[in-house]
Amino acid sequence: MSLTNAISLLYGPTQEWRNIKEQKQSISHIYLTFLIFFAAIPPASAFIGSTYIGWSIGDGETHKLTTESAMYLSVIAYFAILSAVMVLAWFIQWMAKTYGANPSLAECVNLTAYSCTPLFLAGFLGSFPILWLDMLLTLVAIAMAVNLLYKGVPEVMGINREKGFLFASSILTVCMVSLVGMLAITIIFWGSGLSPVFTS
Repeated sequence: MSLTNAISLLYGPTQEWRNIKEQKQSISHIYLTFLIFFAAIPPASAFIGSTYIGWSIGDGETHKLTTESAMYLSVIAYFAILSAVMVLAWFIQWMAKTYGANPSLAECVNLTAYSCTPLFLAGFLGSFPILWLDMLLTLVAIAMAVNLLYKGVPEVMGINREKGFLFASSILTVCMVSLVGMLAITIIFWGSGLSPVFTS
């Protein structure tokens, strides 16, 4: 059902969030039937795009990564996505009591994973590294993911829309802070010699 849920969310989010709430999907179910596949889309696409196609800025030369470097970074990115979903779900559960909700960790994982559906699908853009187009469509995917989150929080958490709006805004704040933290960690790793290796 997880794939059906994900697709249905894109055109009927409110009703589909209710269906997801009623299905009470376990953490193992959401990971084994949805996340392990959808989380692989961005890193796999980026691997293809960075090794076989490459990217350029303006009319400059085309840049590509070595196969080994791209594979290493893609594997790290894949497990980082799987871990980030669980960590964000823990944060959501921790914050829930502030807004009068008492969700299970499984419900928080469902909310996190399904809200990211547009971002996972946008990962296909990595296979075609046209920077301006990828940026534009990624912004559309982010807007869709935010919309899913705002519609999903009241339904999954069982709270009214006013509290749901504040709760979803808090979740977005945590996401942005986490993104900044991840960028800082990336810079540290790159400075330690784990930076991408380009083909000559």
